[in-house]
Amino acid sequence: MRLSAGQAAPEFEVTDISTGKPIRLADFRGHKLLLSFHRYAACPFCNLHVHELSQCNEEFVRQGLKVVALFRSGPDRTLEQYGSRDVPFQIAADPKLSAYRAYGIEQSLLGMLVSFIHPRGLYATLKGFFPGKVDADVRSLPADFLVTPDQKIARAYYSTNITQHLSLTEIKEFARG
Repeated sequence: MRLSAGQAAPEFEVTDISTGKPIRLADFRGHKLLLSFHRYAACPFCNLHVHELSQCNEEFVRQGLKVVALFRSGPDRTLEQYGSRDVPFQIAADPKLSAYRAYGIEQSLLGMLVSFIHPRGLYATLKGFFPGKVDADVRSLPADFLVTPDQKIARAYYSTNITQHLSLTEIKEFARG
């Protein structure tokens, strides 16, 4: 079931790959939040998106926006992929898919197949993001949720293919607002 703007953001608990501690929605009460749902840890499009979010993170922090990137991969696999990178926000593993279910994250075989001809696929490759070990359902689609300080959904974005995420422009506008 898809979520929409104005609804209460569902509570969740996932594992922070750096600390092994739980991350909960309640931890962000009083802060603007981007919840960014990704496919699996070695997905090149997801890696590109994390890279792009990392480049904008200083601006996000100045404007009071916190970011949590979630992956379907387990903590060990996600840590293997991201542990040596300097990612300036929390990355979480949700292999049991509890947050994915709560937020209605979808799957699509067509959405996966489109990536083979999508220009962003070439862009990810040119930026050095190559496919790695697949350890989750390849049909999983990304999704992004902008959450207000009172934990309401300001924007729910469900992608139609595996290359898409909410635009950085829209995230920046939310952070400024």
